[in-house]
Amino acid sequence: MTLWEIKNKQTALIDSLDPSIVPAVFDRLNEMGFAVGQAIQCLRRSPLKGPLVLQVGDCVYSLEQNIANRINISLALS
Repeated sequence: MTLWEIKNKQTALIDSLDPSIVPAVFDRLNEMGFAVGQAIQCLRRSPLKGPLVLQVGDCVYSLEQNIANRINISLALS
């Protein structure tokens, strides 16, 4: 399952980042906390395939579909 498929208010764990992501983007995602094993929560799904608003730790970010589709997740058990 990719991050783009997460539902609003759902929590998931990051399984992997696609290694073919441009190195600068891959490094930036890691700096922002998008690392394997990190919990992530979807705060908002924007309409019309707009960006996801996500919480990683105590930070909030938005990601567009082309990046979110390249982050693999598994749903966290609540």
